[in-house]
Amino acid sequence: MNPYGNFTYDDALSLKDAGLVATTTTESTIVDLGEGLFDGYLVLEVTAVEVATGDEIYDVCLEGSTVSGMASGSVCLSRIKLGNAPAPADADTDVGRFVVPVRNEQNGTLYRYVRIYTAVAGTVATGINFSAFLAKD
Repeated sequence: MNPYGNFTYDDALSLKDAGLVATTTTESTIVDLGEGLFDGYLVLEVTAVEVATGDEIYDVCLEGSTVSGMASGSVCLSRIKLGNAPAPADADTDVGRFVVPVRNEQNGTLYRYVRIYTAVAGTVATGINFSAFLAKD
């Protein structure tokens, strides 16, 4: 067990239930972080990832917005690329827990509302299966 990946789970900070993503997808779950600053981690539990053809990329982004409906004012607060590793990396993604630091502030603007956006590229048949939640620092 990785001692650096242990977090207290809070259902109010759940962003995505376990499930398959095989095409570019915006999750419907929007989490309201409140009016203040949020420093923490985006935690992904990856249970399956397709890398068979050598060109599959899954770009998972924590999208933040100042608008509750996420219709405008959105930015990518944090991201991780999974799947086939482009140069200079050479290790493809395997299953496991991935932890990405996140802050809901950029250039003095607080982004109160967040959700998961996954961009999928390459020759994808089965895709990636993962769940996602936020953990407080």
